[in-house]
Amino acid sequence: MPFARPFLARPRALLAEPVDALPLDLFRVMAGVLAFAYFLRTFLEARDFSGPGGLIDHELSLELFWFTRLGLFRTGMSLAMFQAVFLFGCLCSCALIVGYRVKTFAAVLYLIAVCTYRWNFLVMYVDDSIVHLTLFWLLLLPVGRTLVLSEWLAGRGAAWRRWRCERVPGAAARCFMWNLALIYLVAGLWKLTSPMWRDGVALYVILKLPISLTPDFWGPEHLGLLRALNYGALILEPLFPLIFILPKGHPAKYALLAALFGFHVGTLATLKIPFANVACLAAMIVPFGGELMGRLRGGAPCPPAWRAPARVGLSGAFALLSVAVLTLAMLSSVTLPRWRAPTRRVDAGASGTRAAAGVAEGLGPLQMFLFSSLWCVGLAQQYQLFNWVDERNFSVRYRILEYEGATHGHEIEPDTMFLNSTRGVLLQFYLHGLTWMRVEPGRAAELRRSIQTRTALRYCQRFQPRGEVFVYTTLERIIPGVQRDDEAPVLLMRFSCDGGEPEMLEMNLDP
Repeated sequence: MPFARPFLARPRALLAEPVDALPLDLFRVMAGVLAFAYFLRTFLEARDFSGPGGLIDHELSLELFWFTRLGLFRTGMSLAMFQAVFLFGCLCSCALIVGYRVKTFAAVLYLIAVCTYRWNFLVMYVDDSIVHLTLFWLLLLPVGRTLVLSEWLAGRGAAWRRWRCERVPGAAARCFMWNLALIYLVAGLWKLTSPMWRDGVALYVILKLPISLTPDFWGPEHLGLLRALNYGALILEPLFPLIFILPKGHPAKYALLAALFGFHVGTLATLKIPFANVACLAAMIVPFGGELMGRLRGGAPCPPAWRAPARVGLSGAFALLSVAVLTLAMLSSVTLPRWRAPTRRVDAGASGTRAAAGVAEGLGPLQMFLFSSLWCVGLAQQYQLFNWVDERNFSVRYRILEYEGATHGHEIEPDTMFLNSTRGVLLQFYLHGLTWMRVEPGRAAELRRSIQTRTALRYCQRFQPRGEVFVYTTLERIIPGVQRDDEAPVLLMRFSCDGGEPEMLEMNLDP
């Protein structure tokens, strides 16, 4: 139709309007540093999670989650092979930082990150989600035009004069900001569906969870302060998307940036979720690129701004399609009554817990199409963050006793057997029926048996105890403002070690 072209011409021109290249490359450098730290940590964790002798039975995981087979990692790979891949990821991250073949190495890093989260799907969490999303956008953003080390070494003055005036097509950058706005909007609005967030106690409960850096520090005396911060987050998070649409230099934009900075720094200081929060802070360089370049240029003139062609370009078109599908996927989730509902159902009473049959999670045809489309290009995204606190407000404590004879025994520190990292905590929750990924009811006991056996194997290989080891656990519901009395511990497992191999004498497979 002839009228369609004029109708679409203005939106297309606005989408493709050039933006400054330097802020995008500043984000690229910070993303490279973040990727280096992420793959270094993954390398250090490989023995416990990725390797064949770790805490995860990957053959079982591939059976439970068949869709995770779409990756390069396979059973039979040695620990050394996994470690080599993750070290290679660190080297590729350095290429991103210095600006060498940015797109090539961003693609390699994205592939490694996608394969890694699929391989360790049982313990995937928001850090993995945001890191591979960041690498995905580096493939689409017009980065690598400035902040190139080789160009800087060849002539600093000439390089800087070009960099401060360099302009690039803006379609992918605007789609990237759309994605960031979507994260905050969905996460903020979905918290309103949580009774604990509405009652002002969700933040207190979150800080008492095992993913907190100091869960034992927070007590009923902090409830008043945390309630105020809870409502502050509830009000401000849905407003953060305004950062991406307010004009340059608007006072409200700076005020929201200060609030967002406090939001993420506070999360960094209290929870074991470093990479997602650092990535979100680093991304703020993009919506504030105009303000930054105004200060860097000062009054120095630049040549006439380079104009982008009328077409959006292949990267811009794919960016637009990707963020549109992401938006539809998040909107379609509204029809799901529970997302990742745990199998455990517990009453709110103060005396003990009671497990009951849970509601199975499932995607409808529309959600299946949208999320499958994202999965096929490597994206695993869901922005309902911390609205699950009402279902998973439990603390877990362990008591481990090692007996060398019939009566002589001594207590072992729980951290020697159970990892207190975020991945370690997520894996332990499966032992108590607090599932994060949907597991077929008929295979839940098999998964718990696997985790218990591999936990015992890790302990036997490291400490080689001479007698029997008894592991007791206490699962307590966190009731805001109430100091709970200790509940009776339950025997989780009993085992002995023979030549570094565990002999499982007793196992509790009922959550």
